[in-house]
Amino acid sequence: MLLKKVIAVLLCTVMTAAILAGCGKTSDKITGDNGATEAKKFNYAAAYAAIDPKTVMLTINGEDVTWEQLYYDIYTVTNNLANQGESITDWTALNSDNVSYQDAVLNEAFNIALQSAAVRYGAKELKLALTKENKADIQAKWDAQVSAAGGEAALLSQLRAQYSSKEIFNNTNEVGALAQDCFKKLYGEKGDKLSDKEIADYTANDGYMMTKHILMLTTTTDENGKSQPVSDTDKAAVYQKMQDILAKLKAYKGKDFDTYFDSLMHQYSEDPGLATYPDGYLFQSGDMVSQFEDTTKALEIGRFSDIIETSYGYHIIYRIPVDYNATPASYSGSGYSLRFLTAYNMFISVINNWTSSLNVTKSADYQALDFNKLFAN
Repeated sequence: MLLKKVIAVLLCTVMTAAILAGCGKTSDKITGDNGATEAKKFNYAAAYAAIDPKTVMLTINGEDVTWEQLYYDIYTVTNNLANQGESITDWTALNSDNVSYQDAVLNEAFNIALQSAAVRYGAKELKLALTKENKADIQAKWDAQVSAAGGEAALLSQLRAQYSSKEIFNNTNEVGALAQDCFKKLYGEKGDKLSDKEIADYTANDGYMMTKHILMLTTTTDENGKSQPVSDTDKAAVYQKMQDILAKLKAYKGKDFDTYFDSLMHQYSEDPGLATYPDGYLFQSGDMVSQFEDTTKALEIGRFSDIIETSYGYHIIYRIPVDYNATPASYSGSGYSLRFLTAYNMFISVINNWTSSLNVTKSADYQALDFNKLFAN
């Protein structure tokens, strides 16, 4: 499987930090199909040296992509595959997507070049250019890397070892800055230009649900840190407490049920995730245990469940409207809201549209690439 990007590198202006932190670190071993670790070295230096670095491999909207630039992307993609344990012994062999490893890696590198050109094209369409602030920020990034490396000569040496250069560093950060500026102009910094209706319409088929719940645990942790069920007597006592809470919820006649549920939730719930998700869980099918998911699906928004049991304990689930500023469970810890993720997906579609407007020519040297020969020891 090729690289799975949660958030595309085009929205990140610090790609080069990953280069220097080991994203492209050379891997000497690849995990074989039988689970063993077999030696497999790729001769990156020989592959790079096989073609003049200034050889034009692609021309995109009149701008040339040289072997130097394309090879850096090939190197990064190839190394990521190796670090993920992908077994490559023959570049013509098919991967799990039924695509040859050469085509998979080359297509990924090609798409990086294409998306970079698309961002530059889109910036012109939106009448955006690098600002003084952008340029100062890129220079600050370079200066920070120089300082971290112990001097410019050391940094340039590190970049050469990664088949990169100051030019590639700057180009990468320029594209990142332009992508961010395009995104902000179209959708706002965090997607705040999108209305709730636009997000609802775009995600209508994604099955998002949102709930709060009161959980009382029927498990305990032993001295080894393992979860153990409580005794039947303790479990019955927990259930009785949940019945009392349920009775309170059913008896409430006030106008602000949300606040009342929150007060009981914070008073009684033993959910370890409550502190992180005080406003509820935003999730899709498969994110939660089946009993929790099925109960939520059966509830209308604004209704709460009877007591249900899962492997964690007893729950009372309260279904609430989707909060588009909440982070989906599948992106937990990322800080990306559904609003931002929707805007991001829309932006990818825009980039794809820009890409379709590009005039692309693949040179004879590109067409003749043979990775089995290039990477031979």
